[in-house]
Formats: sequence, structure tokens, C-alpha cells
Amino acid sequence: MRSLIVILIFTLAIQARAVQMDTVSLHVRIKDKEFSTIVTREQVSKTPAWNLRDDFPPLSPRKAERAAITKFHQLLKGSDDWERKRITLESIGDETHWYYVVEFAPIEPQLGPRTSLEIIVLMDGTVVDPKVEDAK
Repeated sequence: MRSLIVILIFTLAIQARAVQMDTVSLHVRIKDKEFSTIVTREQVSKTPAWNLRDDFPPLSPRKAERAAITKFHQLLKGSDDWERKRITLESIGDETHWYYVVEFAPIEPQLGPRTSLEIIVLMDGTVVDPKVEDAK
């Protein structure tokens, strides 16, 4: 069973990066909407810790993916031509508090700048809601 989970983790193309941060800020314009997500060090530090010596994080990649997919479909209704591209595991810089970034992008290549929507999922399973506004 453990080997199956390890294979699953690699299949999901998880990348672990540690970056010192006070806030993470993600902004993207998709069609006529602007999506802004901000997560603070304080928010992330209140979630379950993950020691890198432990085999598995407190929230599995699969659960993070499911939570992000649910949020994605709420944000971009009718976007069946998009897919999950990657799941990244990132640290706030202390090597014990981590969060997932789940990226969605159009299946077909787009002309112009690359467009993707990244959704942050904390280790307690909370999805950080992006602020959605009409594009200016």
C-alpha cells in the first residue's frame, strides 16, 4: 500500500520547494474576470505541520486535488476544456509548514500569454478562496 501511495505522489508530479515568505500572492486574468489569491505565513503556520522525515504530509495530494477541482468548477463554470496541469508542494520557508498549489490550464494551447488558474490548498484541507472581480 505504501508503494502505491509513493507512486501516486510521483504520478501527480509533486514538486517540493521551500521559499521564505510572508505572503503568497497569485493574480490572473481569465476572460473578463480577475482572480486574486493571497495567503499569509500566519494562515499557513496554523495548519498541521509536516516534518520532512515523515513519509506523508498531513493532507494527501489526492485530497488536495479533489478540493481544488471542486473550487475550480465553482469559479469557472462550464470550463470543461481545462485540465489540472500540476500539483506543487510549497513551504513557507520553515520546512515544516507546507501548502499545495494546484494549477489548472486550458487543454488546447492558447495564443498569447499562458493562462492558468492556481488554487492554494492548506494542509488542513482549506481551499484559499480567490477574490474574483470584473476585469478593468
